Amino acid sequence: MTRDTAADDLDGLLRRASGLAEQAGGAPSGASHDAVEGHDPDGLVTARVTAGGRIDEVRIAPRALRLGSHEIADRAAAAINAALDALEQATAAEGAADPAELAERLGELRDRSLTQMRAYVTSMQNLMNGFERH
Repeated sequence: MTRDTAADDLDGLLRRASGLAEQAGGAPSGASHDAVEGHDPDGLVTARVTAGGRIDEVRIAPRALRLGSHEIADRAAAAINAALDALEQATAAEGAADPAELAERLGELRDRSLTQMRAYVTSMQNLMNGFERH
C-alpha cells in the first residue's frame, strides 16, 4: 500500500463517516425548506423561520393591534413556536434515517477501516524492516 493509496482510502472513509453522521443527525444535505411559517390559533400573528432556526419575519394583522401588548407578545410567541415546530417536522421528515440500516452501514465502515488500518500498519512494518536490513 503506497502513501497516496493510504491517504485516499482514509479520505474516503472519513467522507463516508461524515455522511453517515449527517444522516444520523437528521440534517439533510440540501434542505428544501428554506423557510416555514406558523401562526397563533386565531391567525392574527404569523411568524416565518428559516432552515437555520432564525426568525425571518413576524407579521401582525391590523385586527391584533386592538389587543394589549402582553396579548400580542403571547400570540407572537405562539406563532414563532408553531413555525419552529413546523420546521422541526419538515426537517425530521426529510432527514430521517432507518436506525437498523445506519447501524449496518456504520458496522461496514468500521470493518473497512480496520482492514485498511491493518494494511497501513503492515506497510509501515515492512518499511521499518527494510531500514533495519540496510
